[in-house]
Amino acid sequence: MTARRRIWSELLPLQVVGAPGTLALLRRYGLELAIAVRPETAAGLPELAAACAGEGVEVAVWPMIADEDGRWASAENAAAFGAFVARLLDALDGRGLSAAEVVFDLEPPIARVRRALAGPLGALRLLKGGDAPGSPRWDDVERTFAGMAAALDARGIATSAAIVPLVLLDGPGRGWERILGTPVSAPAWGRVNAMLYTSLLAGYSRGWLGREDAVALLAEGCRAAALRFGPRAGVSLGAVGKGALGDEPVYRSAAELREDVAVATAAGIEDLALFDLGGVLARPLAEAWLEAFTAPPAAPRTPRPTLRARGAIAAGALLGRAAGWV
Repeated sequence: MTARRRIWSELLPLQVVGAPGTLALLRRYGLELAIAVRPETAAGLPELAAACAGEGVEVAVWPMIADEDGRWASAENAAAFGAFVARLLDALDGRGLSAAEVVFDLEPPIARVRRALAGPLGALRLLKGGDAPGSPRWDDVERTFAGMAAALDARGIATSAAIVPLVLLDGPGRGWERILGTPVSAPAWGRVNAMLYTSLLAGYSRGWLGREDAVALLAEGCRAAALRFGPRAGVSLGAVGKGALGDEPVYRSAAELREDVAVATAAGIEDLALFDLGGVLARPLAEAWLEAFTAPPAAPRTPRPTLRARGAIAAGALLGRAAGWV
């Protein structure tokens, strides 16, 4: 399998991303760019796409709608999200440009995520419920996203889905898909990227999980992603910098990122993405982070399962089943 490396850019101004020095850095390390585009930054997308094309940097559009509408793609905003994607692509078409790919960041609405991360029992707030797979409304949601994916495919634009790792615990009933409102299974996504951020897994656990536990969860998540999605499977590593939530725990050093790359590749994942470009540029020695991300690991790293990692996996699977979908 050919190694593929991508870097997310969520909060950097598009002018900074498109600056010659930034694009030269991405080109030097052979990185694809996934650029977050929001309603207030959409006007700058064609200029950035043109700059990337001129420098030979492949760009994927990572749409995000207004926070009050959920920000990320989900069952709650499918129509609004689809309209925004169409608007972005029409703007590129008007300049004779195109996106190599559109990323569907499948997560619950941002307000719900913030509530889930507030307090030690906050994750239970994710069990809000929704429409079970097979219900009329869920079928409509899946058809809407499948229609978006098919329309992009017809235009020669690839698709990918970024997914919450809890979905990897699902059985045939797809419990977490339904709980989170994220249609992972039905659309024919070209790539499926599991967000397995070890710094977040440890940091948001408020001390319950350590670095060793988070790395063990990364290894298990990589294996689950490869088993479920085969050659379409990818994994996001991080975090180097903060994102939309503003309090994301980050790597302490580039050595932790290098270790995560070794763990992911040992588990058979060669399609890797790094969160994120803003953090890389803001912290000392951007090259050290990118070298850790792109250099072949000195040796494969297969961590041993830990008791707490096993407990986290068991608890997550049980919660999905307990919601009522087996």
